[in-house]
Amino acid sequence: MEINRKTQRELNRLNTEAHRLWEEQREVLSHARDVAKDASRTAGNYTKREVLPRAHETYQSTIAPLLERVSGRTPQAKKSSNPFTYVLMAIGAIALAAITFAAWQTLRADDDLWVEEESD
Repeated sequence: MEINRKTQRELNRLNTEAHRLWEEQREVLSHARDVAKDASRTAGNYTKREVLPRAHETYQSTIAPLLERVSGRTPQAKKSSNPFTYVLMAIGAIALAAITFAAWQTLRADDDLWVEEESD
């Protein structure tokens, strides 16, 4: 089956557009990866500065006294595990999920991105 020149030109144009679109998508994904990395680092720093001290203070002022009253003795802290590590991991997981969702919303297929066929 032979392809006429008009069809060949159209195929070449579509091929060029597909390659251009692919390169643009690679750039967008690279940028999204960089943004996600920066957001993760910022969330970790914010957690260390703001969330963990507040959580520790809340634990010391609210939860520890309740535990003392319930058990009738002072709760002993384990030296090997820190409960704030789990708080930090949960916050990091939530941040990662939010960033992933935002990236997915940004990069999902959109009907406005597709070029409609030209009528001859």
